[in-house]
Amino acid sequence: MGFLDDIMKKAGLSGSPSQKGDGGANPFKLITSFRPVRLKSRNENFTELIIRLRNMSGEEKLCSVSIQLPNQLGFDSVGLHKTKELRMGKLPAGSQKEAYVSIWANSQTPAGTYRINATAYTHYRDYTHVINSARKPLELRVV
Repeated sequence: MGFLDDIMKKAGLSGSPSQKGDGGANPFKLITSFRPVRLKSRNENFTELIIRLRNMSGEEKLCSVSIQLPNQLGFDSVGLHKTKELRMGKLPAGSQKEAYVSIWANSQTPAGTYRINATAYTHYRDYTHVINSARKPLELRVV
């Protein structure tokens, strides 16, 4: 963030509707973290991806989160499953839900930085109708 961006934000002159919290373009906030923050290469171990989804709009939303992994990582120790959808359910206005996902490295995982895509969706009636989505790219280090 630059100097002018900081001044504009303090004056309230900048920021998208989702940053102001009125539920405009992006009615939720996706917060992620890893515990531990990195994996060992060429070793069967895992890290927990902690996902916090906060409803920033003024109304209840039906939400889900989808996670896509690269070929070298997996949601199981064998590394077969590469995508996962978490149905978070209905989030009341201003509330937050938390989910934990295990991400595994195996004996074939080389060292490097891996890109993980997390996408949060807002649904209309059920999980087949999507109103809005927001993608957050994540990076996981394997050393």
